[in-house]
Amino acid sequence: METNNCIKLIAFDLDGTLLKDNKELTPRTLKALLRASEVGIQLVPATGRLYDLLPEKLRCLPFIHYVIGVNGAELYDAWEKRVLHQAELTQEETERVFRYVKKVPAIVGGYQERKGFMGREDVEQMEAFAHGPELLRLMRSIYTPVEDLETHFLQSQKTVQKLILFFSDLEERRRVYGDMKERFADLAVSSAVANNIEINASTANKGAALKSLRELLGLRQEEVMAFGDGSNDITMLLEAGRGIAMGNACREAKEAADEVTLSNEEEGVAVEIEKLLELQA
Repeated sequence: METNNCIKLIAFDLDGTLLKDNKELTPRTLKALLRASEVGIQLVPATGRLYDLLPEKLRCLPFIHYVIGVNGAELYDAWEKRVLHQAELTQEETERVFRYVKKVPAIVGGYQERKGFMGREDVEQMEAFAHGPELLRLMRSIYTPVEDLETHFLQSQKTVQKLILFFSDLEERRRVYGDMKERFADLAVSSAVANNIEINASTANKGAALKSLRELLGLRQEEVMAFGDGSNDITMLLEAGRGIAMGNACREAKEAADEVTLSNEEEGVAVEIEKLLELQA
């Protein structure tokens, strides 16, 4: 999409995008965010994470006003500490997913009422399914053990923000991902990291949340830039006037984007923000 280079809002995924593989927010990237905020650009994390699980260095920045969380299931006002919009899985949808995943070689976590939960047996197997120490550390910080996750969610009689499957076998993950995209076409099935599958309500996606925020702020589509790397970022890349995929992004995200930048390891977000600020100076 053509733009006039007057960007007023930048939305960015975290894992694999803003953050390096070790989950670090680098000094260069932080400096780019600070410079953008100083010229009045709204900076919006758009993540599969809950707000409380954003890196503290990012969450505590005074200019982070809005956060698109849980793949768009939640639009959160961090200044007023309130949820502006939510889209969650119904009890029936949650039950359908659990019936399917009983046959899948994966461990399962989920979010409800802005907290993460995982069955005790799956927590005990977490290390084998984490694919690296950084993801393992993050998973341990997210999930509170419960005796049985399905029972915990269904007996609560409350909606669920997201279900997440983690695989130790990446080939099996690819097979299941394709199958779930077909079987659960009425839900939002996506992926944030190489070994997971994430299931949200059909109306919960980063693109829809970004559009809601843009309209709330009275911005035009061409005034919005977005960065992402995973399939859960595709709707956001399409919704933004300027959608930028990372060099390490999945093929589908690169195809959806207007352009491709450097990888997260090469601080691609910082590079593009620096270029933008030079153009808008």
